[in-house]
Amino acid sequence: MPSTIDLNQADQVVGTVADTVPCIDAADLLSGDRQSLAETVRAACLETGFFYVDVTPEQRAKIAATLSQMEHFFALDDADARKQGVRQDDSGFGWVPKYTEPAYQPDTVSSLEAFEFGLENIKGTIDGWPEMPHFRNDVNDCWDAFVDLGEGVLDLLGRAARIDANYFVERCNSKSLNTMRLLHYAEAATQIDDRAVGIAAHTDFECMTLLYQTAPGLELLNVDGGWLDAPAREGRIVVLLGDMLERWTNGFFKATGHRVRNTDEQRLSIVMFLAANDDMEIVPLPEFVSADRPTNYAPIGQAQHIDNELKRSRDNVK
Repeated sequence: MPSTIDLNQADQVVGTVADTVPCIDAADLLSGDRQSLAETVRAACLETGFFYVDVTPEQRAKIAATLSQMEHFFALDDADARKQGVRQDDSGFGWVPKYTEPAYQPDTVSSLEAFEFGLENIKGTIDGWPEMPHFRNDVNDCWDAFVDLGEGVLDLLGRAARIDANYFVERCNSKSLNTMRLLHYAEAATQIDDRAVGIAAHTDFECMTLLYQTAPGLELLNVDGGWLDAPAREGRIVVLLGDMLERWTNGFFKATGHRVRNTDEQRLSIVMFLAANDDMEIVPLPEFVSADRPTNYAPIGQAQHIDNELKRSRDNVK
């Protein structure tokens, strides 16, 4: 599957995500027989390139509380002090106004707005939360729920790759580069020009992504290179594979290309990026390297890869 730089924003959608794409019950993921689930995940990664998780009622309640907070926050006027007071700065966290997202593809402009944060915000070492009742607590609860799910999925991915089940879990356990983004795609957004999209085609820079959406707009690239419409389904999280997982497996598992189109319906999305620890270089594992399958990826650290990709994206708007 192509990386961000190889994706073509102009490629047309060729179908819709089939009901046959595997969906794992989160209750089974957190307490069930993970080995049997791993074979389902392996098939999904190789045959489709993504899969789903149905959340538990408790997780659904935490997601609903965060969505409610997002509704209130994004409905504020952009000049409101509660937005301006948390506007993103060099820390990389906070409110991202519309049309300021990096351009993952040339000649595109993203119409989304976002609020993003990481572990240092969650732990309280960096402030920057909107002054709104219960916003921080509700969003922190959602972060915790996504982290728990993410660790279970990383375990499944290790088993699915037929390596040590703890391999990815242990190498993504610092959470120092994890990010959660609360995204808002406005209903019938006024476009600044004909380059505007929801968000341009890209793969995610980390190991794996959990994505929840409330409305249509998401499009996923399958392993056959076809773009598929991925409708929103209540209580269901999409699992996307990231660049670091592709590098670790030497392309055996491929990062999931995705993009969001503009629609006439407001769309909210909660996205968590689970990143590799930044105290190591990511190189293809020996299990995935052979004479017939030589190493395709140079060693790189997680933070450096993120910086490289963001720089390339920012250069697209110059």
